[in-house]
Amino acid sequence: MASGRNNGQPSVQRAQRLIVNEAGEFSAPVSLYDREYESMLGGYEEMPASQPSFVFDDDLSWDQSIGSLPVSAQAAPPRQSAPQRRPQPPYPQRGHREDRCSRRGWRAYLYVAVICVSLAGMLVLGVMMMPQLTGYFWKDFPNLAFINGELLRYDAQNVATYKQYRSYMDRDVIYPGVFIDGIHVGDMTVDEARAALSSAGGDLPGAFSVTVAIGNKTWTVDPGNVPATRDLGNVLEKAYAIGRTNTTAIHTTLRTPFRERADAVMALRQSGVNLTTIASYDHEAVRRIVAEIAAYVTRDPIDAQIQSFDYNTRTFSFTESQPGVTLDQELLYEKLTAALDRWENGVTVTVDPVIQEPAVSTDLLASSFTLISAYTTETTSDSNRNTNIDLACKAINGTALMPGQTFSFNEATGQRTTAKGYKSAGAIAAGQSIEEVGGGICQVSSTLFNAVARADLEIVSRSPHAWPSTYVNIGEDATVNWPNLDFKFKNNTQSPVFVITYYKNRQMSAEIWGMSLGEGVTIDLKSEIVQKNNPPSDIKYVYNPELPFGSSKTTVKSRAGYVVETYQIWYKDGVETHRELFHKSTYKPYQQVVEYNDEYVYY
Repeated sequence: MASGRNNGQPSVQRAQRLIVNEAGEFSAPVSLYDREYESMLGGYEEMPASQPSFVFDDDLSWDQSIGSLPVSAQAAPPRQSAPQRRPQPPYPQRGHREDRCSRRGWRAYLYVAVICVSLAGMLVLGVMMMPQLTGYFWKDFPNLAFINGELLRYDAQNVATYKQYRSYMDRDVIYPGVFIDGIHVGDMTVDEARAALSSAGGDLPGAFSVTVAIGNKTWTVDPGNVPATRDLGNVLEKAYAIGRTNTTAIHTTLRTPFRERADAVMALRQSGVNLTTIASYDHEAVRRIVAEIAAYVTRDPIDAQIQSFDYNTRTFSFTESQPGVTLDQELLYEKLTAALDRWENGVTVTVDPVIQEPAVSTDLLASSFTLISAYTTETTSDSNRNTNIDLACKAINGTALMPGQTFSFNEATGQRTTAKGYKSAGAIAAGQSIEEVGGGICQVSSTLFNAVARADLEIVSRSPHAWPSTYVNIGEDATVNWPNLDFKFKNNTQSPVFVITYYKNRQMSAEIWGMSLGEGVTIDLKSEIVQKNNPPSDIKYVYNPELPFGSSKTTVKSRAGYVVETYQIWYKDGVETHRELFHKSTYKPYQQVVEYNDEYVYY
């Protein structure tokens, strides 16, 4: 900045260093060689014109340092040591007294002159520093202030400029020139910027569109079904901090932190700064879409099953098997999110479905489904009994058991009632032979048991009779009684089994059809009596007034008891390969019981 005199003296370029503090009053340090003050301070010398015209300082207090420029650059002369005083003579001398008086008068005048000059200088300086002392500013005289070793001069234009900058910098808004995701947020508060970013799309990469193709079916993933969001995080804080953070400027009269921040804020208006947020999308929505795609694509395999059986030709017909399809959901999710993380648009993601072949195909079932085992027992001539056997066979016949399913005799036949056609026939109850509706069907359960055991199916529930039956080997029977005693077995194979039971010509047959046990492999049962328990030899007499008087009858026959072990024996082409203990049966002994109604007491 240049200034000159109007009193006719030549104008001289002088350096003015402006240090603006928060008071905004005194900003120009006074040069020791400013001609305006040479009468007071003396001396003049041309200052380099290259020094900056003004700088700003954000120091708010008078008592804080705003610079370190000394008042005078001239070094003070070294202080002379005081001369040594001569020793005084022991008596006064006339010449010496006159010299001392002369010297004392000269010193007094000097002291007075120094005091007057000092008082005058202090008066002049006090007048010029009146603004600092009283807050009153001179109109026609310079206004000075002495702060931290600096003599500062008040400059109204620089103060006005500083106040303009300070007003601009003190606004509680994001400075103009700051963009977030391409949206200008300058002159906005943080809350206003947040609202603007939430309502506007800006440069948010939310226009992704990814197509998922599985087979001939496609699905589109876009912001319509996967919401995209802008994660502001601390971006707004960063935007607000631009121009407010600490700087690297050294606090000098040439450049201050405030001036550096002001320069940075002013530069934003030209160059601008664009901050970016973290764009994200709803990952749970992607999971749901992947699950929906997998549910649509996934299809369980369908095994071939027995459709019908021709009793005349002894052949089966089967349903068609169908392969299953599964989808690797995690792989599809990874591929889809990888495309979404790149905010792809117009790309296609695909995952090959996994084909699952059925465990039992139609061809395999047709070629391998065969008669695994069969067992036949002879019935009696009792027509009612044979009727009951025939009805039970028809109720069971054609039962198909899938892998893992369990067969229940009582569930298959239901309760044996006359409404179903069952008739009264001989049965065993409480160790006695009685007449019961459905009597004789234990032969069906026992015959079926023998076929199941020879097919290597898992026996779940089986109970022996009260005493050994005549139509099967001892230890190889299975009694039933509604609803307590039941015969159950489980299909423990990997393929379905088919149960065929029928009665014909006083013969009851049970067949198990399924996957072969192996080429030339068969199973048979063999039972051994390991213990015999004889019943008491005496007869037990029981009085029964319901009998005709003078009559008696045997209600329980004397029977021996047995403990029987039954083995399952495996054969390969008719040669035994190994045997296993299948189960153990216990038949308790029965004492003969005679009921009577007579006047004599039996002993």
